[in-house]
Amino acid sequence: MNKIKISLLHLSPITGDLTHNKEMLLQSLKYCADIKSDWVITPELWLTGYSFQKIIGTDWITIQPDLWTTSICNLVKELNINLFLSLPEKDSLSGLFHNTIFVINRTGEIIGKYRKIKVLPQSEGWSTPGDIIETIDVDSTAVGIMVCADAYRNKIADEYASKGARLLISPSAWGPGDCAPNGEWEQRSLETGMPVIVCNRTGTDLGNIDWTGSESVVACKGKRLLTGISGTSTVFSFNMDLNTNEILSKQFEKHLI
Repeated sequence: MNKIKISLLHLSPITGDLTHNKEMLLQSLKYCADIKSDWVITPELWLTGYSFQKIIGTDWITIQPDLWTTSICNLVKELNINLFLSLPEKDSLSGLFHNTIFVINRTGEIIGKYRKIKVLPQSEGWSTPGDIIETIDVDSTAVGIMVCADAYRNKIADEYASKGARLLISPSAWGPGDCAPNGEWEQRSLETGMPVIVCNRTGTDLGNIDWTGSESVVACKGKRLLTGISGTSTVFSFNMDLNTNEILSKQFEKHLI
């Protein structure tokens, strides 16, 4: 498979409302299947919202895959897509919690996962940093995953490059304001020579954090090629050639959820 469609779920979760957020994901996935998406990416902590611990704590976080995640694997197989799924998970051995991206392929199999390394100690104190940086093969393409602040410095992206990654995917919850992105994604794409695909979120979090101006981005060779902004849940889609790493779309296709 050379030319593919990638869809970014630029979602506005309700903090702590897992039922609502799961339904939002289902609607988004079915739309992505309708438009023949090949890869679908969720933003960081779409299921829970960013400050979920203040509302629902952490006792509900389970070892994965649980029954719900298994049902998503079955749906992914039915829809014939690859899914990069952000979920909090409990480690089966240590009992520690992690901010994890699971990669589910077209057959419904979890083929890999990545645990966020650059955890913010105060706002993300529930999560233990990961320590493994390995590529995951999706449609015969070596992919590196960076979650939000993992892209702030070059170390993780550089390690992926040294291990043969062809592109970098960054599920994020990185909003505007004093600590807004300031060229990090473009810089990582310049340093590594790989496209950087950022799936961000929108909406607000307990009235304290506002992501409505946040951007989902595709950067390549140090330049931002595509930018998507929406105040409500939106699917941003684009086409690329996996053989050449060329971004084929001039702008995002946009669909409100």
